Amino acid sequence: MRIKRTEQKGPEIPMCSMADIAFLLLIFFMVTTVFMVERGIHVTLPSAISTKKLPKKNITHIWVSTEGAISIDDNIVKPEYVSSIMIRKVATNPDIIVSIIMDKAGEYGVLSDIFDQLKESKSLRISLATLKERGA
Repeated sequence: MRIKRTEQKGPEIPMCSMADIAFLLLIFFMVTTVFMVERGIHVTLPSAISTKKLPKKNITHIWVSTEGAISIDDNIVKPEYVSSIMIRKVATNPDIIVSIIMDKAGEYGVLSDIFDQLKESKSLRISLATLKERGA
């Protein structure tokens, strides 16, 4: 008497729920993703009659608050370190533009110190950020 062998089927993966899983993962990653926003320091910009837009590349931002706190590209720094940080930035990118964003109620002495530090670091392409007056 011969024993009949039955072919065993391999395990099957149900494909009908695969789309559901993909959409659930997509929704999960969309909900949990944290977008990088420019934190900076809260400043109220002075107004100007005419303004000019800066290019998006080759730019570094220096934020100065009313209290005199200085932030370079979202990193709070002491005033005496501005020169050394900018020397490194100019060494890596000689075409860098420094955009100074200072509160309109800030002290001019802090801005003067920053200008001295930038002059020392040979960062001579400087832009002062303002708000354009409406109707002008």
